Amino acid sequence: MAKKDIKQVEVINGNALENVVSEDALKNENEITLKRPVVFEGETFNEIVLDFENLTGADIEKAEAQFNAEDLQNSIVMVKEMSKPFLAIVAAKAAKVHVDLIRSLSAPDYAKITTRTSLFLLSGK
Repeated sequence: MAKKDIKQVEVINGNALENVVSEDALKNENEITLKRPVVFEGETFNEIVLDFENLTGADIEKAEAQFNAEDLQNSIVMVKEMSKPFLAIVAAKAAKVHVDLIRSLSAPDYAKITTRTSLFLLSGK
């Protein structure tokens, strides 16, 4: 199967910047090697693979419902795509793991995964 190049266009200060990346390079952005592996429910995790391509709108809606159910104050969060607890839920759905695994990661790993998730939600990449 031939590898595809993906054209990315970002607009920064009114200037369109084009970048062509290989499909493999984009895929690797979603394979997060953990700086500090974590043991969760007896299994050691050395990496988290965020499979955003297989998420559906229903998955995002379920994540929002779960987020809102966790704390009544969550329902007033205006931009959920910037909320770490919401992003942890979406990341868990993308990785097909329990959200408590994501929440048990070291701070640098948690930050990297939630940031990558936010970028996906805000840009679709």
